[in-house]
Parts: sequence; C-alpha cells; structure tokens
Amino acid sequence: MKKRIHLTKTEIALLLLAVLFAVSMFLYKASRVREGDWQITTEREDRQQQEIVPVNINTATEEELIAVEGIGPALARRIIAYREENGPFRTIEELDNVKGIGPSLIENIRYLVCTEDKE
Repeated sequence: MKKRIHLTKTEIALLLLAVLFAVSMFLYKASRVREGDWQITTEREDRQQQEIVPVNINTATEEELIAVEGIGPALARRIIAYREENGPFRTIEELDNVKGIGPSLIENIRYLVCTEDKE
C-alpha cells in the first residue's frame, strides 16, 4: 500500500510561491541576457587580463597613492610623511610601520605597489 502525502493549504501555497519565484527569476535573467553579452571569469583571470603597473611607493604623489585600491587620502599622506621622515621604503613590508597599514592591507595591495621602478 502506497503512502499518500497530504499537504496543508499553507504548504501548497508556499510551494506554488516558490515555483512562481523560480520561474520569474529565470524569465527575468533570460530577458536581461542577450547572446554574447556576458562572460564568466574568476578574479584571478580578470587580474591577469589587466596590465597592472605597480605604483612606486617611494616616488608616488598623493594622487597616485590614492589610485591604489585600499589607500585613501589620509593614508596616502601618512605614507608620504613616513618616507620623508625615514627615507625610502626598502620593502613593501615596511609599510607596516605606517599607522593604519597592517599585514592584511599589505597583502591586498602587494601586486599594486613596488619600491623601485621597473625598467
């Protein structure tokens, strides 16, 4: 003997709403995407596709430092003040000596900055 599943009116209504939502999301997405309009890439692939020219933290102006993702105006001024007081940075890790910069930010900007110009 087969067991029958009995759904309450509330369960049926929720099931129908879920199906309606799923269908509407599919139709919305299908209407927004035209052939060739989208491409899936990973963040790493995206970074590799872009030509990244690192900013030299020893010679960069405030505006150039602000252009680095994660560095704002106040932090850019502190980097410039630090290098004026202590001389040029020998390594990227020395940024840790600047107030407001820690290991996490250094790792995030490591590929965006350098300590000497590449020739």
